[in-house]
Amino acid sequence: MQSSQQGRQALTTANYGLMAPETASPKQPPAKNRGRLDVMADVLTCCRSSSSKSHIMLYANVNSIVATRMIHKLSETGLLDSVHDQESVVYLATSKGTGFVTKYIELLQLISSELVPIESKTNNPNRLNGLNF
Repeated sequence: MQSSQQGRQALTTANYGLMAPETASPKQPPAKNRGRLDVMADVLTCCRSSSSKSHIMLYANVNSIVATRMIHKLSETGLLDSVHDQESVVYLATSKGTGFVTKYIELLQLISSELVPIESKTNNPNRLNGLNF
C-alpha cells in the first residue's frame, strides 16, 4: 500500500514525466488537496458502522476541528446520525448518507481518470469494489 506522498510522486511522474525524487528537479507541481465532497465521502464511508470521532479523524485523515465541523454539517443535512452510548458518542451514516456515497462513487466512475486524483481513497478501484452501499 502506498503512502499519500508516494501516490503523489507516482502521479507526478506519470503525468509530468519527472524523474525519481533523488534526481528530480525542484520544480514539481504542488500536491492537490481533497475537496469537501471527498472528505464527506470518507467520513460517511467510515461511518457505515458505528465510529467515534477519533476513528473518523484517522480514517478521513483530518484534524479535530475539520472532523467536528464535518460531523456537524453532515448531521444537520441528515446524512449522519449520532448515537449516545453511556459516556461516548458514536456516529452512523443514515440511509440518505449511504445514498450520497453511492452517487459519489458513480460520479467518480463517470469522470475520466486524468481528473480524479490518485490519492483519493474512494477512487481506489479496490475500495470501490469493496463498498457495499
